[in-house]
Amino acid sequence: MISLLVSYLLIQTITAQESNYQCDPTPLGLSDNCIGCICEASTRCDQATQCVGGNSFCGPFLISKSFWTDAGQCVIEGDNSQDPESWRRCSLDIICAANTIRSYINRFGKDCNGDQLVTCEDYVMIHKNGGWNCGNSLAGTDFWNIFQKCKADVLSGGQNI
Repeated sequence: MISLLVSYLLIQTITAQESNYQCDPTPLGLSDNCIGCICEASTRCDQATQCVGGNSFCGPFLISKSFWTDAGQCVIEGDNSQDPESWRRCSLDIICAANTIRSYINRFGKDCNGDQLVTCEDYVMIHKNGGWNCGNSLAGTDFWNIFQKCKADVLSGGQNI
């Protein structure tokens, strides 16, 4: 019984810590070129993209409410993160959406592909697979192919990704 109670309290503590994560769009390792290629792979970075999948994924990065929550509930300046529609408004705004991606990466950034480095490829996997499951391969998907082309274009232009 005590073991069960300790497990419950541990889960409650972890859940509370996770829900207290605050938006942190500091560009620690995620370059503008990498975030641009994530946007390109998501919707061809179409800023007119509204919501798809039963209104579950919105904006040029196709952000879901749970992704937004895990990212710390970034909001458009002056908006209220407690408003039930603030996640959608943020997702539809390119700056707020990019901040959400940065904050999510700051929270979950790690080596997802097992190459002992944390690079843009890992950030792409985190964005598409989620921070909890980022190790799933994206090879052969349209998303990954579009990202790879964008990456090649950036690198051929003499820039870093």
